[in-house]
Amino acid sequence: MAYSDFKTFDQINQDLGIAIEAGSELYRHIEPVKLTAWFIETMKMAYTKATRINTESARQSLIVDNVLMELNQHIVISFFLENTFNVDADKGLTGNPDSIISKSDNQLYITSPVVVLVEAKKSDLGSGLPQCIAEMEAARIFNERKGRPIAPIYGVVTDGVLWQFLSLQDGTATIDSYFYNFDDGSKIVGILKFFVESSIPQA
Repeated sequence: MAYSDFKTFDQINQDLGIAIEAGSELYRHIEPVKLTAWFIETMKMAYTKATRINTESARQSLIVDNVLMELNQHIVISFFLENTFNVDADKGLTGNPDSIISKSDNQLYITSPVVVLVEAKKSDLGSGLPQCIAEMEAARIFNERKGRPIAPIYGVVTDGVLWQFLSLQDGTATIDSYFYNFDDGSKIVGILKFFVESSIPQA
């Protein structure tokens, strides 16, 4: 079993013991960032190209990956793309998440604390939510084992155009039912920056 085998909320609840709840517009208050000129120019080309190619890999490489590059201009992070993240095989927490963001400047290998998991989808964002929650639970366990537990752990499911955000804390995954539009990307980068800044070390 792997992250991609988690396809329903019932699985998440039964197999991982995580409760699911809904929120709405939880991150609307977050201020957008001032985008770099590089990102603005890059996305003029990349965004349209990604939506026309219309595959998960195109949306990941042309939109999501550039968002992570831009995020790194505003806050110290490392991020990893489709790297192996095997945390607990007995629980099915193995596989290669699309993107992992760590609150660390170590780009050589994944180090704790892992803060955000990102899943890119071509369509139907809802189908990616259980998988993303499983990856978030793996990040929680990973951080705890490394002696650097933080809360909450955040998640993102996106097709590049629409972005949906999740958080995991105290055994409950909260899904923001609001879909955030990419627009120029400044709000999306702002929310991700908030995620990295707001994850607090746990005693």
